[in-house]
Amino acid sequence: MSSQQGSHASEPQPITKQVAATIRLPWTSLLSREELSQHVGRYPRMSWHIPGAQSYLVAGPWRNRTDIAEVLETRGERHRSVLWRCLLEDRAEGYGAVLVDAAEYRSATGFYRDVGVEMLEEVLVLRTSALPGPPVEQTVEMQPMRNRGIDELMRVDRDAFPWLWWNSREEFEEYLDTPGVTMWVAMRNEEMLGYVGITQLREWGHIDRLAVRPRFQGNGYGTQLLAWALQRLADAGARYAQLSTQESNERSRGLYQRFGFRPTRGSYKLYGLVLNDEATSGGVTSV
Repeated sequence: MSSQQGSHASEPQPITKQVAATIRLPWTSLLSREELSQHVGRYPRMSWHIPGAQSYLVAGPWRNRTDIAEVLETRGERHRSVLWRCLLEDRAEGYGAVLVDAAEYRSATGFYRDVGVEMLEEVLVLRTSALPGPPVEQTVEMQPMRNRGIDELMRVDRDAFPWLWWNSREEFEEYLDTPGVTMWVAMRNEEMLGYVGITQLREWGHIDRLAVRPRFQGNGYGTQLLAWALQRLADAGARYAQLSTQESNERSRGLYQRFGFRPTRGSYKLYGLVLNDEATSGGVTSV
């Protein structure tokens, strides 16, 4: 092999379906060979490898966001840096942030710290068995989300949440197709001021997302949405309710504590590299 051929062989290349069939995955891999093949077919040029070496990086959109990539897994410490650069530089319009799976971060903490990855959020998981919670006077009209449409829902979502926590249209569509999910919007004077999404599976309920537009916050509407969701879960037979929220979101944590929510297992840290200013600005997150 000539030096030119050897140099070319070491250049990173996208993982294709054909390449996925040849990559040697460790037993600890998040993806099976079949899942990897499906993944790279669905998200081309987000996963990279070094031909002739067992070095690769597997990434995909975070929460169906094309502007946020998530590194799921890497292998090969020697080539991790060049594979990381490929992910960041290949896309012409660039990413607003690149997140790193928590287990992947722990496997190469020194490297990720060196390239600027840090903890962005600590997400707490809270649970209560005190359903439905204290009575709350309802001054808003609750309507099924399907009566309003996703476009209006997304406008509320972008008002209420920081950029990092926006839901994409694909995320909403996928969520609404999930068994056990219902989503409701809060209306007052013909204006949508917020929404709440809930999931129920037998005796378990989950408040997936709760949002109030900033100009309506501070008027008790978040309390009304939470009370309404818990009452609906209780009426349907749920005995427990769970939700998650950012550790830094003191307003939401205070609300949930008043309704009997307490920390439980499952809390996690979100690691990433922010590449634009939007990711650290915006509304108050309540999820």
